[in-house]
Amino acid sequence: MEAKRKIVYVRNNSFKIELPKEFKAGKVEVIVLPIEEKSKIKGIARLRGKLNLTQDQYLDFQKDVENAR
Repeated sequence: MEAKRKIVYVRNNSFKIELPKEFKAGKVEVIVLPIEEKSKIKGIARLRGKLNLTQDQYLDFQKDVENAR
């Protein structure tokens, strides 16, 4: 099976895909998946707030981090 993958931009709710001449298929399946934008926040800072810890869990976590250092 031959497969082609290409990232294209959507304009006015449509896009165009051109296949190479050597791609021989009479019927194809097209799956459209949105691409998540990469976070502009770098490093560990992008994880801030992801754990949804209670205050007690947060304090326990901070103690564990200090002990690990």
